[in-house]
Amino acid sequence: MSLAPETEITEMLFRILFSILLLTLIVLLSYWQNINLEKVFTWSFVRGFIQILLMASILIVIFELRDLLILYGVLLFMCVFAAYTAKNRFPYPNIFKLELVAITTASIFVMVIVTTPILTIDSTPISIIEREGTYIIPMGGMVIANVMVMTTIVLERLIADIKKSKGTIEAALSLGDSSWNSVKPILKESFRAGLLPTTNRVAVLGIVTIPGLMSGMIIGGVNPVIAAIYQVIIFLMILSAGFIGEIMIGFLFIKELFTSEDQLKISWFNPK
Repeated sequence: MSLAPETEITEMLFRILFSILLLTLIVLLSYWQNINLEKVFTWSFVRGFIQILLMASILIVIFELRDLLILYGVLLFMCVFAAYTAKNRFPYPNIFKLELVAITTASIFVMVIVTTPILTIDSTPISIIEREGTYIIPMGGMVIANVMVMTTIVLERLIADIKKSKGTIEAALSLGDSSWNSVKPILKESFRAGLLPTTNRVAVLGIVTIPGLMSGMIIGGVNPVIAAIYQVIIFLMILSAGFIGEIMIGFLFIKELFTSEDQLKISWFNPK
């Protein structure tokens, strides 16, 4: 039985108030263990709660949109913010540019594929996911966020391994090897490291975990089988976009790391 809007809002407010007990528990545990994160926990919760309410208000409008140009404009903004967030993890030059190109290209490419009509039924174009804000924005956001994480893992692994193997790389270059060949094994391991968390999540899908998209759709009243199909689709989107993003960030980084004469740029090993 559906509740009146006023009753539903009151019920949700009570749920929020009771859930704050969990925040209180976290704060007390932090105080007990002298971790000194009480203010961080409290402020993060308050800020996050306000941010997500504001986002929900915006999404009410966005979800009604069917104009693909506007929807892709929203996705592009999300890509820029993701690249900026990833850039803050690295004290190296041009990281924002590299992340922006990799995240945007990989994410938008995959989103174009899944929203392009593949057949027509009763004059209605059918695509892998519906061409509506309700589907494009949440699923696109998941793809963008995961591409950001995967490219960040690749960059961290690449930088760490290249620093450790700097002498070996320079020796190979001095013997006439190309910059690409000298770092190819490191690139492969970095790609593997970036893909591993997502492939592990896919491996336990439906047995150990019921992922967020599927859980949300089931809670919203969607048939569990339909929700499961959408979850498989989103994981395929994440893996394909993530792999493309990894390859792009790896190649762009290597191109940035070496000079046109196949020499390592000293500035990369002495960041400001």
